Amino acid sequence: MKKCLVLGGGFAGLTSAVYLSKAGYKVELIEASPKLGGRAYSLKDAETGTEIDNGQHILMGCYKETLAFLEIINSLNKLEFQENLSIYFIKENSKLFQLRASKLPYPFSLLSALLNYKAISISERILMLKFFLKLPFVPHRSLEKQTVLQWLESENQNENIRKTFWDFFSISALNTSPEKASAKVFLDVIKKVFLHGNKSAAIIIPKSGLTETYCTNSQNYIEASGGIIHLSERAEEIISKENKIIKVKTGQREISDFDFVISSLPLYSLNKIIPAGNIFDKPALEYSSILTVHLWIKNNDIEKTFYGLIGSPVHWLFNHGSHLTIVISDADEFMELSGEEIFNICCEELNKYFGIKCEEITNYKVLKDKRATYIPSNKLLGKRPSSETSIKNFFLAGDWIETGMPSTIESAVKSGKMAADMILQK
Repeated sequence: MKKCLVLGGGFAGLTSAVYLSKAGYKVELIEASPKLGGRAYSLKDAETGTEIDNGQHILMGCYKETLAFLEIINSLNKLEFQENLSIYFIKENSKLFQLRASKLPYPFSLLSALLNYKAISISERILMLKFFLKLPFVPHRSLEKQTVLQWLESENQNENIRKTFWDFFSISALNTSPEKASAKVFLDVIKKVFLHGNKSAAIIIPKSGLTETYCTNSQNYIEASGGIIHLSERAEEIISKENKIIKVKTGQREISDFDFVISSLPLYSLNKIIPAGNIFDKPALEYSSILTVHLWIKNNDIEKTFYGLIGSPVHWLFNHGSHLTIVISDADEFMELSGEEIFNICCEELNKYFGIKCEEITNYKVLKDKRATYIPSNKLLGKRPSSETSIKNFFLAGDWIETGMPSTIESAVKSGKMAADMILQK
């Protein structure tokens, strides 16, 4: 039986381990932290006892690789699926708008959603519709030197359209400002979301915490297949000889009993432990942050599951019943603020949009992820490495390698499957 050592237990590493386990490989996975999940995991809030996620994550129907992975580990029943796209947006003073696909056949269902989106004027909706009708015919090369903002401006998507619609999709999907993000990358994203049927645009939200949704089931699947998972064990050095990885040193031991090694570590972590030499082309990644704030209130009268906040520094609010979760993408300007300062900003926005006063909030927890994702700028186009390296038994996984997608769960899962597939072809 062939053996593979997987470094890192986030979405990418677990995906590789599950697919190799499914194919009959013996897998050993080591994770530096005392938990699985990487940047997508759950934790228990000490004061309230509530299970919360380190960041609110949603999936979409176009996440084909993620859904296939979750099906293998028997986790689809832990997700709540929309039948068709439906998003509630809110302006100050609780003015509510819905972007909702109708029951008409595709693509008329999504076109009707745009035409009935009353947060913008009729003339602006027509401008949006014209833009969508052009999407299938936009050549990728024409966008390789444009940012998202430049592209949208050239297509007559005015400031109100951008702030009321496009910024939600671009900033959430790319986790950076439209001034920095590549228009080509954004085109790929919106094509996947909007040009592949009704289900692709539908939103999927985990019914449980992330750990229960995918970490626990992944671990159970790997161990039931004979694999081994070691937590709180950090890879400290990767040793190669004659173009082959022969040993991995950790803080506890030396591991040499393997045929292949997959690293699903972030690039900044991997750079500290790989052998010298040009093993793969290392992109110059710049990072963007995400801010998550969990809040507990006395009486939760909010009706919908989630909202996009128009004209607010807060992008999304998610309603978990027991508590609320606020998400701010591209949150670099908030990273140096104190927890109390961030809480006060959130209080102000909750009052403006939902009429929730600060004194109604009984507790809060601020979670900062300063290197949540890399920035998908034009200078990165064609610079991300493939899964295969110059060392014949060493492969890469992670949302930062070349998957054709920005830094998302889908990219991480796809990368993990790519690494496993390459090993299975050896």
